[in-house]
Amino acid sequence: MTVLYNGPAIFAGSFRVFFFSAALWAIVSLGLWIIYLAAGVELAGDVISWHAHELIYGYGGAVVAGFAFTAIPNWIGRTPVRGGTLALMFGLWFIARLSAAALLFDIQAMNVASVSEILFFAMFVGLAAREVIAGGNKRNFKIIAVFVLFFLSALVANLNRLELLEVPFLPWQTGLAILLLLICIIGGRIIPAFTANWLKKKLVEDGITNMDDQLPIMFNKFDVVVILFTVLTFVLFIAGYSGYTLFVSVAAMVLHVIRLMRWKGMKTFSSPIVLVLHISYLWVPIGFALLALSGMDLIDETTALHAWTIGAMGSTTLAVMTRATLGHANLPLTDSAVLTAIYTAVNLAAALRIMAAFMYDHYDMLIRASGGMWLLAFGLFVLKFGPIHFAKSKL
Repeated sequence: MTVLYNGPAIFAGSFRVFFFSAALWAIVSLGLWIIYLAAGVELAGDVISWHAHELIYGYGGAVVAGFAFTAIPNWIGRTPVRGGTLALMFGLWFIARLSAAALLFDIQAMNVASVSEILFFAMFVGLAAREVIAGGNKRNFKIIAVFVLFFLSALVANLNRLELLEVPFLPWQTGLAILLLLICIIGGRIIPAFTANWLKKKLVEDGITNMDDQLPIMFNKFDVVVILFTVLTFVLFIAGYSGYTLFVSVAAMVLHVIRLMRWKGMKTFSSPIVLVLHISYLWVPIGFALLALSGMDLIDETTALHAWTIGAMGSTTLAVMTRATLGHANLPLTDSAVLTAIYTAVNLAAALRIMAAFMYDHYDMLIRASGGMWLLAFGLFVLKFGPIHFAKSKL
């Protein structure tokens, strides 16, 4: 039974409030980072850890929550989480972000930031688990397990910055690995599926009826092997086994390239909204390749991390946020100049950041250009999709 919703439009669906807010935070948090780097403004605390934490748990947490409570109702056929419950969850996320911003200006809000963030993730995981269990769809229990890991990672990260827990690794790197694991799992389902849907229509238009060898290979045992090997690589990397990481990173790169080739992305160049999914996933093996190079002391490790954060995370999340917003607002999933600009800008941001590692004489210029492209991508998203997120819901 459809339940009518008459509250504020922004809380009519998780994709509305969390995708919009995630994009705004992507702009604000990077803006503060640029002020620190370029303007020489003295900011308080460990700014590098702050930058990483806010990208992974601030931006990443909002996008995952927005995706989860948009996708889960489709998986299990239940009414979406919205209204007061959604507003409360968003409020916890917002307080954590506001308090985190205050930390940079030496306003003592660490306890508020950490407690709010822990409560946000606890509420997010609890609600997601409740919905999936109520829907009885055991196939999606493994996604909930990954959400639980993300929550535990956030918990450890916050206890660590409160100096209540000491760990022999960087907690935010664990959070990044979990987000990349989600990209590998969910991407492995939606990328070939969306590509197949688009290719079938195109092949029919071209008069091709024998499609068997033209379509992507769907999720199978090979994908399971790739994901398990990816988990092993991340574990070795986070644990600091650099010698082993070098070899497994190369193997992981090869496996992900093979996986990507199975999805027929080379056939999608005429549709940016489909092609961007393949380009976004390409940053996963690029990150492993750069990680291997860092293991040989040829580049800095942060270059590989930025391939994953700006490239894999940034591009994938924007691709998903644009598609989900259009789809759930009952707007056509068609390409446009704005969408192409968004996808181009975020991928240029990743490419320029990596180029900086190889063109050190132009390092500062390339870093600023990368930041500018990131701001452009998310600025265009806010301008294009913000009005849709705030439009009156018909649900």
